[in-house]
Amino acid sequence: MTIEEQLLEASAALSGLTAERDDLRATVEKLTVGAAAELESLKVEASVKDASIASLTEVVKTIEAEAAALKAAALEAESTKVSASKEAAKIAASVGVVPVALPQGDGAPAEAVNHYVAFMALPVGSKERNAYFEAHRSAIIKASF
Repeated sequence: MTIEEQLLEASAALSGLTAERDDLRATVEKLTVGAAAELESLKVEASVKDASIASLTEVVKTIEAEAAALKAAALEAESTKVSASKEAAKIAASVGVVPVALPQGDGAPAEAVNHYVAFMALPVGSKERNAYFEAHRSAIIKASF
């Protein structure tokens, strides 16, 4: 090979390497710029989410305060609640009658007449049974459950 051929070959290799270097540089710059833009967008998203979390935290604190106030109001209302039986006892006592409490639950006295049993004892379809049901409907239905 002559010097001129070697010079042309070196020149071609140099231009090829220069083009390859320029391609690599462009790729690195593109990746760097793309990464920087992506990093910036991620920072913006994070700041938006942080602001959202902060506002939701304030809302939760407000709701917790309202819930505590409502619980306190409910407890106060419960403490001032008057039952009908206590109020009736006060009224009876104000006119000089001593109120007597009947036991509740299993120890409650039975009715003088068990309307359900009496109704069931009557013949089915009879006028007496229908009339008895009409007269004592609520007691019969209540006893059937």
